[in-house]
Amino acid sequence: MKKRFWILFLVCACLLMGACQNGKNKNTPEATTEAFLKAFYTADFTHMYQVTTKKSQVVIKQLQEGMKDRPEQLEAMRARKIEFVETKVVSQTDSTAVCASKFKVDGDNQQAEWELLKENDVWKVTMVLP
Repeated sequence: MKKRFWILFLVCACLLMGACQNGKNKNTPEATTEAFLKAFYTADFTHMYQVTTKKSQVVIKQLQEGMKDRPEQLEAMRARKIEFVETKVVSQTDSTAVCASKFKVDGDNQQAEWELLKENDVWKVTMVLP
């Protein structure tokens, strides 16, 4: 009985540690850039709002409004496959960063560079001019 308890305890502890590690890795400029690019190229407006600055949300709203009249294009965008080749930080300070990413959209090579800001200690992509 005690042996089963300890085994169960160790398994739970390992799962909790793994879950905590996953959360830490999501708040990096690279992870935020990839999450944004995937949302951007697949027209996932909900996730775009989550990974962009508050000032950028005006731009996203305009994109979303523009897609309302194009349901076929929206459906095609949502079916896209995004594959990341490399995402790296080009420059970074305590509150700003620039990330460059090489990726494929439905097999076609693409690259993009985005500026990020920290809002409430969370990295966010900015889609506005400073």
